[in-house]
Amino acid sequence: MKRLLYIGLFLAIGIRGNCQTLDSLMQGIEQHNPRIIAQQSWLEAEKTKAKTGIYPDNPKLSYIYLWGNSELIGSQKELEITQSFRLPGYYTSKSGVQQLAYEQKVIFAQKAEMEVLHQARITYYNIVGLMKKESLLEKRMAESEKLRSLMKEGFEQGEISKPAYDKARIYHLNIQNERKLVSGEIQIQKESLQQMNGGVPLSNLAYTYPESRILPSLDAILTDLPENNPDILMARQNDAVNEHRIKLEKMNSLPVFEAGYKSEVFLDQKLRGIYAGIQIPLWENKNKVKKAQLQQVWAQASYQQIVSEVVAEVKSLYNELETTYVNYMEMKDILESVQLAQSSYDLLQAGQISFPEYLVEVQFMYESQENYLATERRFFVLWSELAFMQGKKHVTP
Repeated sequence: MKRLLYIGLFLAIGIRGNCQTLDSLMQGIEQHNPRIIAQQSWLEAEKTKAKTGIYPDNPKLSYIYLWGNSELIGSQKELEITQSFRLPGYYTSKSGVQQLAYEQKVIFAQKAEMEVLHQARITYYNIVGLMKKESLLEKRMAESEKLRSLMKEGFEQGEISKPAYDKARIYHLNIQNERKLVSGEIQIQKESLQQMNGGVPLSNLAYTYPESRILPSLDAILTDLPENNPDILMARQNDAVNEHRIKLEKMNSLPVFEAGYKSEVFLDQKLRGIYAGIQIPLWENKNKVKKAQLQQVWAQASYQQIVSEVVAEVKSLYNELETTYVNYMEMKDILESVQLAQSSYDLLQAGQISFPEYLVEVQFMYESQENYLATERRFFVLWSELAFMQGKKHVTP
């Protein structure tokens, strides 16, 4: 007997170990989601792009051959090699701007990935909530079937009127139809989750809520927010890009130099020498520095605005989460152990309450349980939203 018990425990542990958890699902979506894959490819292209255009222009080579009268001046030949360049600080400034812009795109891609994972978690929580509701409806169907049988027996014995019996049948039919709708919605949500996983089947996925823990303090969240929230990070990066762009435009307003070699054959004379030139910006870059400075002022103001909006949103989200958490825990302690429906059925069967009284009591009980399931789902959705605002990809409350 003990041997069979050990084998059963071993198999149970093995089956549980093979179940796909929420964390493993999120890791799979990171690998298979089409949007995340596209973002990674785009980011690789932008990384290469950030390394272009930060070196001097390519040298220019030109060769001219002009046919002439051989008896007079003969043919004319010209060879010219030139190279244009700027002061060294220009190239480092341009490289800095492009690198900062690329880093901003990295943050943008990370935010897009977190959005996908956040949406996948919400879909997963929707499935868990719907499956719990389906289980509740199955229980209600079993009880309504008992009620229908009881009312049928009473009707056949002349103790129950036909309208009362019809109400019991309709009551059972309504619950049955609601369960079918919930089952259909579960399949829709599962299909949506599979598409987020790149179409890869979600085999042996355990649909259950994570274990809830104590809420972190709001002060700790707000302290870490500027270093983790993607919107704040992108705004800060945009400020840094505009600051470096001012330096670049100042360097861009300096002269461009040219140097090279030139040779010419004319009237049987060979002329060789060096070439030097300078391009002095007078009108082209007149307002570019001023424009860059104004953009930086705008970027700084935008940063402060975004920080204020994000902090306000996080505070509101946290307050809602805190309230939902208190309601969730209070309802959990009460509704997970109550057995009002069975006791009401026993009273009805004993003739101590009427059929309308039974319906009122049972409907109140199941509405309370459905409200509890909605509150439970809302709690985990809010937790995921708060984690997204904190810049977290993987969340286990």
